[in-house]
Amino acid sequence: MRSSSVVGVALLMLGLPVAARAQSTSGMPAGGHIFLSVNGLGQAGDGEVLDQSQSELVYGETATWSASQGIPLANGVFDFGGGFRTDRVGVGAAFTTSGSTNSAATLASIPHPFVSNRPRTSTTEIDGLEHKERVVHLQAYYFVPVAEKAEVGVFVGPSFYDITQDYVTGLGGFSESSNFDTVSIPWGRATASDSQLGYNIGAEATYKFTPMVGAALLFRFSRASAELDFGGQSVTMNVGDVQFGGGIRLRF
Repeated sequence: MRSSSVVGVALLMLGLPVAARAQSTSGMPAGGHIFLSVNGLGQAGDGEVLDQSQSELVYGETATWSASQGIPLANGVFDFGGGFRTDRVGVGAAFTTSGSTNSAATLASIPHPFVSNRPRTSTTEIDGLEHKERVVHLQAYYFVPVAEKAEVGVFVGPSFYDITQDYVTGLGGFSESSNFDTVSIPWGRATASDSQLGYNIGAEATYKFTPMVGAALLFRFSRASAELDFGGQSVTMNVGDVQFGGGIRLRF
């Protein structure tokens, strides 16, 4: 009996069709159903400008306080995820974290107690205000093979955002010099936070070096709108934006 016939009989005894066995060894197998991904991404975006203001009657005239800070959304993003898939469809989740640091320009105009229309002003810049985004993306995938070792996957799903943003305090307060010529404002900082539901949509192209290890390019757009309480003042800002980068893929 030929050796090939012996192998065929052995496979049949194990319940494995010969044709199926030949197919699995003719090309690169797909790997397992569990997948993991680690990515380094860059996020684009024009950023957001957050303005705070307050006014009240002081010495019979209007006193004003304001603060303005620009939040850069373009920054680096660390992305880690995983899930379960078949050859064509899958479900997964990814966790991303990003952050930036910015400054705020402040201005106060306080009326003089004895001279009308001669306000005292105070300006300063507050540095080191932090913006952080922590996001969990849920994703439904559809995969399309484009070559023996390459595939493209598209995905869409909801995104759960947790946002923290520093803001300026001290609006509405001041002290005066003994001759009333200058004022001092007790500028400070505090942190506001919010959790919001957004969405994500994107695609990735993967090349498999082995059945279990590959590399991928990832494109994703994600967006949510945060509503922050800046010491009693409601401020709205967009979070998330276009993200592009790449990383490694593992299948088990």
